Amino acid sequence: MKKINMRKLWFYPKSIAHKIYYQYRMNKELDLKNPRDFNQKIQYLMVKEIGRKEANLTDKFLVRNYIKEKGYEENLLRLYGVYKQAEEIDFAKLPERFVLKTNHDCGSIFICTDKISFDKENAKQKLNQALQRNYAKKHLEYHYKYIKPCIICEEFLEGENGDTPEDYKIYCFHGKPECIMVCTNRQKDLKLAYYDLEWNQLDYLKPEYLTNQMFSKPKKLNEMLEIAANLSKDFKFVRVDLYCVRDKIYFGELTFTPAAGIGIRQTDEALKYLGSLIKL
Repeated sequence: MKKINMRKLWFYPKSIAHKIYYQYRMNKELDLKNPRDFNQKIQYLMVKEIGRKEANLTDKFLVRNYIKEKGYEENLLRLYGVYKQAEEIDFAKLPERFVLKTNHDCGSIFICTDKISFDKENAKQKLNQALQRNYAKKHLEYHYKYIKPCIICEEFLEGENGDTPEDYKIYCFHGKPECIMVCTNRQKDLKLAYYDLEWNQLDYLKPEYLTNQMFSKPKKLNEMLEIAANLSKDFKFVRVDLYCVRDKIYFGELTFTPAAGIGIRQTDEALKYLGSLIKL
């Protein structure tokens, strides 16, 4: 199929734009009148329901207010600064290790573990470029357009092995956690696995995305599930991302549209089952 011009697609009516884009990316039709699997129901929510409220909770800065309101301020990473542009960052005032990222997109993250060797100019250039990016247009995730871009600086969270820690992505449906996707080595060699709430591994991934690595059950899994349930109870679906390092739970982010509703790593059976849990 001929490559799509996303700039033009952005101005189409939502339902038409999503049908065209879904066909292009997934090579199958999108039925918004009777969506079945997980991807299609995420597409439905993007077109019909997700808006400003979800945008404020997708915003990596503003979501901190929601976490505080829910009583989980102690689970927030330490915030060192918020900047409108990269030139405002005073590196002399930052600790030796920190994380810089934009609040409105995915992937614009710079991890500093040694301030002397950290390429500050490259980070500043890339961050300023990211601030100009309209992430909403990348995959038709309209709620991102309501987020006012900024840069935030948070503490660096070190895992048990000295690297970044495992990311526990808890899939919650109507306020009930269902399964956990564990993600690690995202910057190098991505490894994924799905587990149920009793920490039995699930065969949700296609063979090409399977890993031989087994992840240990986090010591505070029950408490993590309780937090996820409380944070997700007002939504038909949201993925609650948490960390658990040295027996302490840290909040990562809330994700309402995983893979923008065009996820390809899960099996058809997994997508059908997870889709059945979203009651429209």
